[in-house]
Amino acid sequence: MRIPIFSWIWRQYRSAFEGLSQEAWVLATVMFINRAGTMVLPFLGLYLREGLGFSLADTGWIMASYGVGSMVGAISGGYLSDRWGSYQVQSLALFLGSGLFLALSFMTEFWSLAFGVFTLTAVADMVRPANSSAVFEYAKEGNITRAFSLNRMAINLGFSVGPAAAGIIAAWSYQGLFWADAASSAAAGLLFVAFFRKRRPRRAREVQSPGPSPYRDRGAMAFSVLVLLFALVFFQLVSTMPFYYRDVFRLSETQIGLLLGFNGLLIVAVEMVFVNWAQNRIAPRHAIALGMVAMALSFASLNWATSLLGLYASMFILSASEILAMPFMISWITIRAGEKSRGRYLGLYAATYALGHIIAPLMGTRVIEYFGYSTLYYGVALLSLLTAWGFSQLPPATARQ
Repeated sequence: MRIPIFSWIWRQYRSAFEGLSQEAWVLATVMFINRAGTMVLPFLGLYLREGLGFSLADTGWIMASYGVGSMVGAISGGYLSDRWGSYQVQSLALFLGSGLFLALSFMTEFWSLAFGVFTLTAVADMVRPANSSAVFEYAKEGNITRAFSLNRMAINLGFSVGPAAAGIIAAWSYQGLFWADAASSAAAGLLFVAFFRKRRPRRAREVQSPGPSPYRDRGAMAFSVLVLLFALVFFQLVSTMPFYYRDVFRLSETQIGLLLGFNGLLIVAVEMVFVNWAQNRIAPRHAIALGMVAMALSFASLNWATSLLGLYASMFILSASEILAMPFMISWITIRAGEKSRGRYLGLYAATYALGHIIAPLMGTRVIEYFGYSTLYYGVALLSLLTAWGFSQLPPATARQ
């Protein structure tokens, strides 16, 4: 005899996952394998500062070059997805990115590292808009938001496995992180090509005439400004929080990896069920705004934490904010794009995140250097509240301005 509450939970999970296309599952698996190798980024700052002896300022600049490359990759990946198709772009990014991870592991000078990190992310991050475009192309009718959530779930599951494994590897060798990323990128590429080489999308890609430009869409540009503000706050997760964990709480690499991995595990456990329940009950702009309020609380609470338990409580709230905000962000911009401009709209979306990757570490490390961690985290909490109000004022995705 099953306990009623467990029976109810089982029905919710089954409802959340049933009906998704086989292609959506494979695309999600590709991103899981790729992001399970996300080992360099969470420890890049510590590697540069402790492994190679760079100053906090130089570390911030190299991490900003990561964001510059990511922005170039996002824009070019979106443009090339519209021109060539998502299959070609993902194949190129995954295999070439694997080789670049290996090359980067042998660089130790400031300028070679800055250029190497830029080149790597300019190639590797082309996969993001291309994969998002493919998720839409292969999703069944009525399942678009859930297909994107499945993809995000896979990314977050990878991000929970990756940092946890990275903490163990980093304690042995920081260079091993680059090799692990190279292997995962190649493995993801092999699975992707093997499955999609002869498949055709459910929604044909139209290339006969160019669609509307996202840069002339006032609603999309306002949305992008708000996403940038979101990114400036959110990317403190990988740009300054590892420093905070190390400097203030003296956590080891393994403890930092487990704490970051906890974020991904929570999202995997909850997001799909929440999106399945919320997609027809809560307006996307309201869900995103509520997520920003939760993010404000998460960063402010870092200043109140006195133990490892407090850090996990803060990460729990941050995970809740992601679950509320991020699935509805990508579905908003995808629906806004229309059929002929989806790659460019998704490229703009990914590029906006990449711009956040540039500014967040520069902003965060400078504030820490001159004013301390407390000022930084109260400051981004206030920025989160202002951004919440902005998202609440957005028009519906289908309402052109």
